[in-house]
Amino acid sequence: MKPILLTAILAAAAVAAGAAAAEEWNAFSRNARLVYLADVGAIATVGDTTSVRVARISLQSPAGDYSHKIDEYEIRCNAKQARIIVEVEYGPDGVELERYPEADAAWDDIRPTSLSAYIEPMVCNGDRASGPNAPSIKAFIDGGRGQ
Repeated sequence: MKPILLTAILAAAAVAAGAAAAEEWNAFSRNARLVYLADVGAIATVGDTTSVRVARISLQSPAGDYSHKIDEYEIRCNAKQARIIVEVEYGPDGVELERYPEADAAWDDIRPTSLSAYIEPMVCNGDRASGPNAPSIKAFIDGGRGQ
């Protein structure tokens, strides 16, 4: 089996295993419109690549609106590189609307002010933000969106 194919298979298995792990959403950043959470309970490493799911939730949506987006990031800690391999959009009922896979996305260097720069210490060093944690996106939204 070719090394690239084997790596892709192992990465897919890690993503599947991460999805089955207990969710633990850690709020790590916010602005006037959005709050960002990382699923620190599902961080998975295969070889030199670590994956993490990052949710973007609107702070301006009404109660009971579960609309959000989740990006699946891959991080190469030693190389300080990141990429998004899939974006998933969820509707007001919390049900998946659309999935945008980018399995062949190019690796980018982690820039100091990028979102990747905020999640890199969580993924690579085990750091956690002091923001509120939640066992699910629904629980975070039902809990007032961390406000």
